[in-house]
Amino acid sequence: MQEYSIVIGQNGRIVIPLDVRRLLSLQEGQRLLLRLENQSVILEKPVDIVQKLQNRFRTIPVSLAAELMQERRQEAAKE
Repeated sequence: MQEYSIVIGQNGRIVIPLDVRRLLSLQEGQRLLLRLENQSVILEKPVDIVQKLQNRFRTIPVSLAAELMQERRQEAAKE
C-alpha cells in the first residue's frame, strides 16, 4: 500500500498525485464515485464498481432473471 500526503485546496479541491493518476489510468475530466466508509473517503472508477459487482455475482449458478421469469410463468399458468 502506498500513502501520499495531500492538501485540501480552495473550495475543497484535492489533487491526485501524478504517479497515482498514471497508475490508475485516470484522465482529466473523468468521473469518479466518492463514498464515505467509516471515517475514510474512497474514490472509485464506475467501471471498477461494475467489475466488482459482476465478479461478486458471477458465482451464482443460475440466471436470477430466468428464474424469476419461470416463477412468473408458473404463477400465470395457475390463474
